Formats: sequence, C-alpha cells, structure tokens
Amino acid sequence: MLPQKMKISEKAFTSLRRLQNNTGLTVNIGARLAFFASIERGFTWNGDDIQLTQRELDKYSWLGDHGDIIEMLLKQKYPNLDNKDYYKAWAIHVDDGAIVIENKSSLESLM
Repeated sequence: MLPQKMKISEKAFTSLRRLQNNTGLTVNIGARLAFFASIERGFTWNGDDIQLTQRELDKYSWLGDHGDIIEMLLKQKYPNLDNKDYYKAWAIHVDDGAIVIENKSSLESLM
C-alpha cells in the first residue's frame, strides 16, 4: 500500500529536527511517534495536497516494525483511498503529529 521510498514535508522535517535536538530521537523515529500522536488525537486528512520534499528514506526506515500496523490504521481510517493517497495521508499525519511533539524536551515527556 505505501511505497518503498517516502519523503516528508519541510514543515514536518523541521519539527522533527527540533525534537531530535531536544531528545536525541532521530527524524524517522520521531515520524513514527508523530504519526501515532496524530491518529491518537483524532486528526483526519481532508484531502489537502502536501509537498513532500525532505529526507527520502525507505519504507522500513520510516515505519520500522510498525509498517503493518500503520497501513492497517490508514486503511481503517480511510477505506476508499488509492495507494498514492495513502502515502499522502501518512505524510499529512506525520506533519500534524510533528507539530504536537516537536517541543517535547525529554523522552519521558513523550509518554
């Protein structure tokens, strides 16, 4: 469902770099936390487009061992999207969640 190579937005990258500076978590780990934070707070993508220009990594680097769970959550939340839009939905959720977690100052504050 999600492509093998994925990028995130400039805004998410900047937020996740700030998180990395505060906590030491790398951008790809921060992206996983951002995705789940966005899902948990109930954010829903309304179909807006997003510019994905930063940090191309393979799917496993972005999602880790949670790839199946992330794809299942996307499929459950957006049952009628095509594969290209699932990628955008993932990126929008990372974008949304990155803003929520960017100012966390420690690993404990992320829990």
